[in-house]
Amino acid sequence: MLSLKGSSQSNSNPFEIISRLPKTSLSSAVNTNPFEMVAHRVPGASKQLTENSTLSVSNFSVLPRGGGMNEGLLLVVLLAVFGLLTFSVASNRSLVGKAWRGFLSDNALNLAQRDASGMVGSAPYYFLYVNFLLNAGIFIFLVTRTFLGDTFNNLIFLLICMVGAIMAFLSKHVFVNLVSYLFSRDQEARRYNFLIMIFNCVLGLFLVPFNFLITFSEKADYKYLLVFWMLGVVTIFYLYRGLRSARIGIKNLGSSPFHFLLYLCAVEIAPVLLLVKLAIMQKP
Repeated sequence: MLSLKGSSQSNSNPFEIISRLPKTSLSSAVNTNPFEMVAHRVPGASKQLTENSTLSVSNFSVLPRGGGMNEGLLLVVLLAVFGLLTFSVASNRSLVGKAWRGFLSDNALNLAQRDASGMVGSAPYYFLYVNFLLNAGIFIFLVTRTFLGDTFNNLIFLLICMVGAIMAFLSKHVFVNLVSYLFSRDQEARRYNFLIMIFNCVLGLFLVPFNFLITFSEKADYKYLLVFWMLGVVTIFYLYRGLRSARIGIKNLGSSPFHFLLYLCAVEIAPVLLLVKLAIMQKP
């Protein structure tokens, strides 16, 4: 009776088939209570997830650091870009006037878009647009050098700024064309793409003298004043372009407000926030 009582109070499972268990788990199977209550845990979840703990995103640096960018090499780059501007204006002397009038008026924009039909008519605008893209990259480089000194003052970073500006605007045009193909808005997409081109062509004309002034200004206060002045001009340009482009998309706002909001968040807001986040995450 004593032995039976002792065996009934054992911690082993009386329904367990001991012979089918692995040899390594025999000792644990004997001493395990199958009716033991344990803390709940999500099946398949790691301990870190069940504890509701998150990993912090650390800063990183993917941009080339270091100085070494002298004024002579930067002057060569500026003169090369200025040579492209001279060639684009010389190829069509009335180009700047048409772009400026299209910048101010919708009717002039329609006339400029009509004259820019075909490769011959649109080629001068493309040259002027490339001038803006290169000067935009140079301006980003100069703003970074003004605020961070020699941290990213090198030729590779300057090339990255130029290529980044080109890829950013080209991807925007590709996305607009994709949206027009999906929703059959070819006319609106062509007008919006040409509006972006005209505004950027005019903005590129403003960037050229400011890039020279920021590069060769000796006083730090004067350089900061030029940078903030040009940033204000860029802000005004894009606010004005937003008002002009709203006239193009206002016709579709009532019929498809969801798609208009989706485009606004995906193309206009999200890229800016992504670039700001990447800039903040760079190691100081």
